[in-house]
Amino acid sequence: MTPLLQVPGTFRRRLLHQDRSTASWLDAAPEHAARMLGRWELTADGEAMYGGTSIVLPVRTADGDPAALKLVSPLAEPALEISALSALAGHGVVDLLRADREERALLLERLPGPSLIEHPDPLAAARIAGAVAARIATVPAPPDAPRLAETSRAWAEAFQAQHARAVADGLPIPAGAGERAAEVIDDLAADTSRTLTHGDLSFENVLRCGDGRWVAIDPGHLCGPVENEAHTVVRSVLPAMLEASRPREALREVVAAFCEAAGADADRAEEISFARAVASWFWEAQHTGRTDDIERLRRLVEITVE
Repeated sequence: MTPLLQVPGTFRRRLLHQDRSTASWLDAAPEHAARMLGRWELTADGEAMYGGTSIVLPVRTADGDPAALKLVSPLAEPALEISALSALAGHGVVDLLRADREERALLLERLPGPSLIEHPDPLAAARIAGAVAARIATVPAPPDAPRLAETSRAWAEAFQAQHARAVADGLPIPAGAGERAAEVIDDLAADTSRTLTHGDLSFENVLRCGDGRWVAIDPGHLCGPVENEAHTVVRSVLPAMLEASRPREALREVVAAFCEAAGADADRAEEISFARAVASWFWEAQHTGRTDDIERLRRLVEITVE
């Protein structure tokens, strides 16, 4: 009998590269999927999709409704996603139909797509992402939600070490870029936001529902400012914007379009995005990231610091 899932080699290698302990989870994935289908009375309804850390299988419920079974690898924390989806229900995120923390499994509304990454107009896509961010930002953060202000203290210490290594490695850092990024990160430690934020609102994480609405998937359970979302929006359009005749102005227009729809401060969004760009550039360069990603981040820092 053909297994329900046949984990592709590329997905397996990617997870193993991040953590060798994922081997047992990968080996058990076909049996895991079959067990959850039986327990929740689901029927497979298409080919499985393999994301960054999870497997998503299109299914039908006992009533025949379309849904998606998500199996979360040990590289992610399903409890955080479950908490975020529960808190944000009806506010810009995919519907959570059922969940089992111990099984690391979620049953989600099935989204036909496409995702925003396929949208032909970057400014229109940025406005859609901003509208989603605005809906998420209406939800007060639960007391147990991690705060960006708290994580920024650890980020500041890590960034100091990254910066020192980048200087020692001879990375071509524009004058003042490291110091400016460090100031922004320090300022975030004093942030007083009280609402939830997605945390990774890339265009790939915003999909269209069957009724035409746009919603986010994979939300983080993070309390922070909506301006923090601008960086992943910028990263989503970065290749195209860097090819524009005036890339700095093109990127500024994207941030402005996002912030107008999100009700966010564009200047603060640009500052936070800049700090995240510098940190991402350092990290990728110091962890054998992809050459094209490193070069794009270098150019982003270079044009933003001007």
